[in-house]
Amino acid sequence: MLRSDPQDARQKWTHLAVVLLLLVSSCKKSNEQWRADLDSSDPYVRGLAAIGLCMQSPRGAGPALPELLTTIDRSDLGLEREAAQVLVSVGQYHVPALLQELVDEELMSADRKGAIKNALVVAGPEAAGPIVACLEGPGSFLVGDLGDVLLAMGEPAIPAIVDLLEQARDVRLRNFAAYLLGRMGPSARSGLPALKRAAESKDEGLRGMALQAIISVQAGASDAGR
Repeated sequence: MLRSDPQDARQKWTHLAVVLLLLVSSCKKSNEQWRADLDSSDPYVRGLAAIGLCMQSPRGAGPALPELLTTIDRSDLGLEREAAQVLVSVGQYHVPALLQELVDEELMSADRKGAIKNALVVAGPEAAGPIVACLEGPGSFLVGDLGDVLLAMGEPAIPAIVDLLEQARDVRLRNFAAYLLGRMGPSARSGLPALKRAAESKDEGLRGMALQAIISVQAGASDAGR
């Protein structure tokens, strides 16, 4: 006989209670009232306000993002799950702010970083171009994390990765772009022309990486066609 986990049951009831509370509150509160609650001395009220404002006004939720991210780290409030889910739903409207958070807070928690990365993945093409710009600028040290996001994003990220391959001034980023296309396999077939041009580069490292990527993309395409 299967036994339910009391801890899991409590989390589900807490989640349901939070959702119901937000639904009731959102019928009564304006955006201005939610913003006022962001200044409350009570962290639970601030967390609810951040979640409520994001749910009610995704595009205008910028003022709530700092508190929303803080709430993701506050397991003692019991709102971290809801805060992470809401961040994913509004991320497409706040890509620059999320990227800036990754750049500025190198020592952030795994939960916060994971929620930001999930939000960027779901943002799709809206995030791909800014991610590449970030890699070429202040976020060059984030190649691992932002590379994960681009790979998880998949095909919608390919045009931005191709731009990085062909236009990045730093050959290391061009190498990285070729590597990402190779990792994507057959779904990166639209990047083959750029990879073939990169395979004729004067840089030996880039030539080698581009050739490996071409093999991965073409081999994957052949396997998919069998």
